[in-house]
Amino acid sequence: MSLNVTDLVHNERITLDPEDILDCGDTELKTKYYNAIINAMGSYTTKPVALKKLHSLLLVETETQNAETVGKIFAALSKIYTKATEPVCNRILSGQCIALLLKIAVDIGEIQKEMSGNVSTLLSVIVNSDSVDCWMPVLRQVMTLYPGPCGPFKGQIWKKLCGEIGCGRIKPNDLGHLFALSGQLGGGGREGVEHTRTFSNNFGLVATTLNKALNELFANVEMFERFPSSGDVIMLSGGGGGGLVQQTTKLAQILDLLEIECSLITKSFPQVREIDCELILSQVSRLFTLTPDCVLQNDIPSNKMLALVLPSLQTLASQLLQALILSTEEDLIPEVATINNILIKSMHMVSSSKVMESLFKVLNVYVRTLGASTGLQFCMDRILPVFAKYITPQQEKLLLQSHQQKRKGGGKKKKNKTDESLTATNVTTKKFINVKILRAALEALGGIVENIGCLLSAEDFLGVSSMLVNLAVGSQIQDPSCLISLIQNLGSLSSVQNPSFSSPLRLCLHFLQQATKHANQSVGESARAALLQLTPVMHPPCPSLAISHLQPQDMRNIIAKMLKGQEGQEDFETMSNESEDEQEVATPVVQSQVNKSKSVAKTTVLEQTDHKFTKTPSTEKSKPSTTKETRGDSDDSIDENAALIQENLKQIENTKRKRQESEKSLDVVEPKKSKVPTPSQSKTKSADSDLAPKSKSADLKLKSADSAQKSKVAGSSSSKKDNKQEKPEKPVDNSGTAKASENTETSGEELDVETMLKDFSDKLNENLLPDPWDSD
Repeated sequence: MSLNVTDLVHNERITLDPEDILDCGDTELKTKYYNAIINAMGSYTTKPVALKKLHSLLLVETETQNAETVGKIFAALSKIYTKATEPVCNRILSGQCIALLLKIAVDIGEIQKEMSGNVSTLLSVIVNSDSVDCWMPVLRQVMTLYPGPCGPFKGQIWKKLCGEIGCGRIKPNDLGHLFALSGQLGGGGREGVEHTRTFSNNFGLVATTLNKALNELFANVEMFERFPSSGDVIMLSGGGGGGLVQQTTKLAQILDLLEIECSLITKSFPQVREIDCELILSQVSRLFTLTPDCVLQNDIPSNKMLALVLPSLQTLASQLLQALILSTEEDLIPEVATINNILIKSMHMVSSSKVMESLFKVLNVYVRTLGASTGLQFCMDRILPVFAKYITPQQEKLLLQSHQQKRKGGGKKKKNKTDESLTATNVTTKKFINVKILRAALEALGGIVENIGCLLSAEDFLGVSSMLVNLAVGSQIQDPSCLISLIQNLGSLSSVQNPSFSSPLRLCLHFLQQATKHANQSVGESARAALLQLTPVMHPPCPSLAISHLQPQDMRNIIAKMLKGQEGQEDFETMSNESEDEQEVATPVVQSQVNKSKSVAKTTVLEQTDHKFTKTPSTEKSKPSTTKETRGDSDDSIDENAALIQENLKQIENTKRKRQESEKSLDVVEPKKSKVPTPSQSKTKSADSDLAPKSKSADLKLKSADSAQKSKVAGSSSSKKDNKQEKPEKPVDNSGTAKASENTETSGEELDVETMLKDFSDKLNENLLPDPWDSD
């Protein structure tokens, strides 16, 4: 049994889902269904049913049909639409189907030319039609898809659109869209010059007409500043009847003109447009300077109507300001001071909830579009009280008042007594939050935190944090949409790093974790998203999970300490360099004493106490390099040893001659006895050696060891011969004498290092080698 498609189309009571027919996968069935609809549109009785089913089918059509089927449908619909004697309901349905078919046929190149040729026929019907539902959908689609063929009808279309201002038959948004498309009709000329000129003329006509209408509407209001209304204006149809009807018509025209002006600067346009920002800002500011009290000052009956409709005018004025911000963006930065004044003053003056909601939306768009360029971070102290007024609910307050009452006593001697009683007076009642204003305020506050939160001062950031945290902890709101906005704001607030104030992350975590278990799924999802956003802050990529709380004062202390240490290091290096320069300028004799104090080897030092000798080994090994501290110690010992050096100069000369004679004839000539220093001199020398640092460079050690090996035999033989004649009463430490002799020899000349090392090794061997007579 085959399916009768004709019965599906003709019978009005048989209803099928259009998507089921389109998704069946049977192309032949779809073609039969369309053909049955085309045949049904030719019959007077089945035409309405066929048009309704075709309209429902074109609404969900996603695939492009073949050109033949589309051509047949367009021809049948055009015949119904252009027929003047056709019932209005059929023309309205056919016009809606034509608008949908034009949109579908854009991708079909074969049928596009045929439809472009029929545009003039459709426009002829549109400009002469009186039914808005009949011509408006088709005109909007033709102006959007085929603006070129509309050039010859540009003037007629403009006149028809101007006649609809204030009539209320077309929605203000749709009417504004049609006015925005009117500037693109016809040819654009070279680089779109014609389109740009047409837009400028249309915008100027709309703005001038609006200024004139506002002057007429507020003619009896003294506080209203008049607009300059010179220039061409649009001829608007005046409302008949009395003054109230005429005033209502004028108000409707102004509302439509404001919406048209918004659409002209926000809808897409193929060329660059020029917009007079000062003109729009003046319109907005003058409307917001009015209040219902100002309008009612003259006690005129017509002004009462203005006081009622003033919130609607101010709402559209705020939308006009929002449209200006969205259309110009960064080009509006020179006017941010004017916009800030308008917003702040309007927020403090406005009392209507509808206007306040629109102002919060404008503020949100403003701060998200321009960010820190708005300069709102410098005037937050005037904006935060407005947020607190509409975000924080006002609780009930009771005022306790005392009353004194006199009462007489029972006897004559009793004095009168007073009784005090307290009565509670309800000062304020609980004020419920407007959900729409609360949602708009939270969104605006979230935009401020996200875009300029890091630039706020400590007081402003504290105010924002306290407001949001108290609202969350106190569980003062229950609306799901407001809770979602609050959760998003807390997430942004905890992730923003403000250098002036610490993050309130720890106060927000408990609320966010509880919100994940909320009964509303959207609230739980937003809470989980906020916690996921805060994961890098709660668990930073470091070994420790602790969140660092480094205050600004701590950072300043660290920087000051680093700078102080750097300055101290520089001063120390400067002093060291100066001490080195002083050492270089010192006399050779003093320099020899300094070198002696730096090159003390690990030896046994003999000290004399009460004419007794005590042997104390050295406690420090020689170090490879000297430091700045040893240089300073050696400088201090120079003055103490200056007298000792002068007394030993004579002994140094004798020791030098003795060493030279011993080198020439080691075994022939016996060396002379060296003078034994007095006990006071020995004590002075040992004290000097103790004061000097017991360190010496590594290369000096190696050279001393080599020279000691070479002169071991010579030193031992000379000591033996000397010991056979006379045993010394006390050991002699001539290391200082040898060093002094070397410096004396090299005074005025270069230092003979080899000679100094050789002499040092000889004297060292004399002190270290055991006495052969003691061994026996």
